[in-house]
Amino acid sequence: MITAIWKLGKSYLVKNKVQNAFVALLVLLSALLVCTATIIVSNTGDRFDEMHMRTNGSHQILTFEKKLHDPEAVQHWWQSQQGVQTSDLMRYHTLSGIVHQGKDIPNLYMFMMETPKNTPSVDQLIVTEGKTGVEPAPGTIWIPTSMAYPAGISLGDEISIPVDGTKLELQVSAIVVDVPYGAPFSNTARVWMNHEDYETRIDGLDGGSNFLLGLRFDNYGDNLAYWHSFSSAMGTPFLESKMEFEEISSFYLIINQIVGFIMIFLGAVMLIIALLTIGFTISDGILANYRTIGVYKSLGMTSRATILPYLLQYGLLSAAAILPAFALSTVLAKMIIDLSASSLRTPSSGSAIQGLGAAVIVAIMVFVLVLLFVVVYARRARAVMPAQAIRYGMSEGDSKLLLSRSNAADSTGIRFGHLPVSAAIGLRNLLINRKGTVIMLILTMLASSVLTLGSVVLSSIGGIQGTAAQWGYDSANAAAMVVNKSAFPYDEFEQTLASDSRISGYGWQGNMTAIVQSGSVASDQQNSASAPASSLSLSILEGSYEELGFANLEGDHPVLRNEISIGVQVARNLNKQPGDTIDVYIAGQRVTMIVTGIYQAIANMSNSARITMEGALAVYPDFNNRDVAFINVFNPKEANAVVSDLNGRFKETASIVTQGTLLDSVYNQASAILVYPMSLMGLLFLLATFLIIYSTCRINIRLASKTYGIYKSIGMTSGRIRGAIALGIVALAFSGTIPGIVLGIFVLPVLLEMVLSGYGIVSLPVILNGGSIALAAIISVAAAFLGSWASSKVIRDTSPRILTIE
Repeated sequence: MITAIWKLGKSYLVKNKVQNAFVALLVLLSALLVCTATIIVSNTGDRFDEMHMRTNGSHQILTFEKKLHDPEAVQHWWQSQQGVQTSDLMRYHTLSGIVHQGKDIPNLYMFMMETPKNTPSVDQLIVTEGKTGVEPAPGTIWIPTSMAYPAGISLGDEISIPVDGTKLELQVSAIVVDVPYGAPFSNTARVWMNHEDYETRIDGLDGGSNFLLGLRFDNYGDNLAYWHSFSSAMGTPFLESKMEFEEISSFYLIINQIVGFIMIFLGAVMLIIALLTIGFTISDGILANYRTIGVYKSLGMTSRATILPYLLQYGLLSAAAILPAFALSTVLAKMIIDLSASSLRTPSSGSAIQGLGAAVIVAIMVFVLVLLFVVVYARRARAVMPAQAIRYGMSEGDSKLLLSRSNAADSTGIRFGHLPVSAAIGLRNLLINRKGTVIMLILTMLASSVLTLGSVVLSSIGGIQGTAAQWGYDSANAAAMVVNKSAFPYDEFEQTLASDSRISGYGWQGNMTAIVQSGSVASDQQNSASAPASSLSLSILEGSYEELGFANLEGDHPVLRNEISIGVQVARNLNKQPGDTIDVYIAGQRVTMIVTGIYQAIANMSNSARITMEGALAVYPDFNNRDVAFINVFNPKEANAVVSDLNGRFKETASIVTQGTLLDSVYNQASAILVYPMSLMGLLFLLATFLIIYSTCRINIRLASKTYGIYKSIGMTSGRIRGAIALGIVALAFSGTIPGIVLGIFVLPVLLEMVLSGYGIVSLPVILNGGSIALAAIISVAAAFLGSWASSKVIRDTSPRILTIE
């Protein structure tokens, strides 16, 4: 019995080598996607967490720019707290306008840092290139990987920064990992300077120095209790800027989470397709070997034993496919992880990746699922009746069913005689083999949906300039970021804007840190103060939110001083809707405001709010924090000229760029990172489409070989028969492509929203590119055509007599 089972299994493997190879390749592709996704998801956050722990990274960064607190008093208070580590109080001055190898690098803001004399206990720097000592040598600087890699700055390069009418020339002596300011897509970098260079070239600039303070908590979850104590001790909440741990970590994680989530979904879909294809192939294999199985059963083989050759066949095929898939997945996952976390890469980080154990479990699960499907579909072999097998080559019922399907014109009402010959052959091929037709239809639909999704994702991120408001940004034509507030001539700048006939309007935006509490509806101060509190970034606009192109998901923009628009994260945490009231602590004073709208913003993960300048001045009359001027022009084509003219006058103290430059400098990097995994997934689905259609058509051609032999014997050329089969497949693929495009545009982006909702984006701003979507449809149909055409080669290479005999 064992010998018979082995011989049967071996014959199944040898007899259909091409078909078996394609099935194995399909299993390999599905296992590759699922295992790769598992490793990516397992490593999401691991590299960041490891580096954050290794550098003793801060959980919060306090920035003292508004002169609302005494930095030394704040540092002293935090140093006295148990369970909290603090960095040195680090001096810095903000500059912009870097020139590297004669090329201006736009939208890059540098905190020119005075390197601490002592080795920092919090936010230690890790060297990736060069050598570091206590501080950079005179005339040199250390720059972070997040600045060096995107800008193409290498060790030993010189950069030039305009300062007070001269140029500050500095040489890069080291490239370091700076975790708090080293995330991908960041436009702010800390540049570490020699103490003497800082004293002589930076500290004497107008405005003097600002300060940074990093805080690391033994238990980050306790930070709200510490801040409550801080407010009580200082008599006021913290009024300067505060960067939270979630903001520090979010952009390190977002790309891997997007790619991993989509890969898991698409890998699961491809696995289901592979299992269905295996089931279809087994059903066909049982039919093709019906007589053989009948003979073995007549010689004493049990019904259960008839399943074992198929288990042997597909068990070996799956093992041969899953093992290399697992090996390839580790390489592929590492490439994607390195690409998305390049700013954390160091020579000592090595090539080790996490999640291999989870990937092994997933690979085993794929193998078990294949075997389970084999058992389910191979059970038909148990029903083989030896007498019917020897007489009909199939069961009597299947014989009658095949006969009825061959007369499909009667059952469908289609009159083949009224169709062109090629169309009739192609349609008949699809109607007779309905299971295979359904599988091919589903596959072409999924392939086109995946390609469409890739097009939509890349178009939406690459074209963010057209949907900036829906990502939480303004839609103004240009923006002027004040770099040196003390030296910036505000009055002269406003006069220049007012006198320029090309400019239609402008508005100033400032920022503060505000406090909200879940007990904001409390009737008295004491109850409210005892409720859990959290800080948020408060945007304050002097001008019209509507005119400057901001957008809400619900409701309206704030207009009156007691109105506020809140981010979706705030609305979700506090369960607020437009029309509700919310208590906000601004400059230490509790203000009850009416929620007029809810918006989404990827910046600050939507943990933010917007009010009017009038509302801020009503609470804090001394507020004068105008950080950014948003500028609109009558003719958007003149935006570049306006920016160029303004930079000519104010470049020393402000960075003035067009909106396109502002967004492209950040999000082009995201597009570049996403294009590789999205393209890979599209290619894998196209390959799967080709393989399955090839395999299915090959089965169909074998079943109908007698018919095609007759066609050739009466004078039809091989090319015409093959063209007719391909025509039917192309029509089928086109039928699947249309719903696939709809799926890729309207359904699959919901998967991204599930990931992005945690980052403050609950409704993905979609941009459709008709050309790329049409190309996706054409490629899907082309893959189906090539699969059908390649499979029908047997008709060309075989004589009519042999086809008829078969």
